[in-house]
Amino acid sequence: MRFALTEEQRDFRDAVDSLLRDANGVAASRAWAAGDTKPGLEIWRGLAAIGVHSLAGEYPVELCAAMERIGYHAAPGPYPESLAVATALSEWRPRIAAGAIVTAAVPPVSPYAPNADIAEACFPAADSQPVASLDPTRSLFRITERPQPEPAPAPAPAELILDTAALLTAAQLLGLGRAALDMTVAYAKQRVQYGRAIGEYQAVKHRLADAHTGLEFARPLVFAAALSAEPRDVSAAKAAASEAAYRAARAALQFHGAIGYTDEYDLSVYFKKIRSLHAAWGGPAFHRDRLLRDLGEL
Repeated sequence: MRFALTEEQRDFRDAVDSLLRDANGVAASRAWAAGDTKPGLEIWRGLAAIGVHSLAGEYPVELCAAMERIGYHAAPGPYPESLAVATALSEWRPRIAAGAIVTAAVPPVSPYAPNADIAEACFPAADSQPVASLDPTRSLFRITERPQPEPAPAPAPAELILDTAALLTAAQLLGLGRAALDMTVAYAKQRVQYGRAIGEYQAVKHRLADAHTGLEFARPLVFAAALSAEPRDVSAAKAAASEAAYRAARAALQFHGAIGYTDEYDLSVYFKKIRSLHAAWGGPAFHRDRLLRDLGEL
């Protein structure tokens, strides 16, 4: 099967990309981390206005394409959580489509609700005080309801929220990883050592090629999961996208050197997001175990 977007889907993705490029998601993330959510919320409302939020529950492929661009431009906000709630709870779809912000957690896999301080609703309810987060734009809040003990299965809406949020986070990670890789390729062409651009060295080429290959292999898994909506496909996609984005981020930091860690450099915004989302809605180990359990039951 050939996983390629149709012309109409590509046009929609490009419209999302154009809006995000003009809005400067990196600057919005920096402002959000400093306590000013206004630029980020303007992006949120802009995406709602062109129909991104209304895709939830009906057009998963288009939604993943949009989430990839949201990741590429580092736009802040609880997009996977709000759109997962819209997918699982039809009564919330009109409000979220119009720009409402909601968030969610599904313990024990995802025990914290991100950005509950700006959300109109949280499923389930969350504490008022955040805990530390690797990504300062993704403040985390403990839920107040006690989770069910293992191995009791989650209720159907919670399971759907988990799968949808994991899938959309995987798509977001694809975009984040691709942006980190693109920045690194450009930097490797400019940075000179021993009289040559570092991108000319074979070891650098191989590392960047490995990062590119990982992202390219993860991408069809994400869109296949969007088409099938099978939990095992979602787990395969999330595990692959988490590891591919993290591999790209590590390569980016290695070749940028110390400058890549500085808050003033754009790469640091991407690295923090990738580190945070790598484990969000289940890390690679969780999803590999889940995939193996599911395959073992076939």
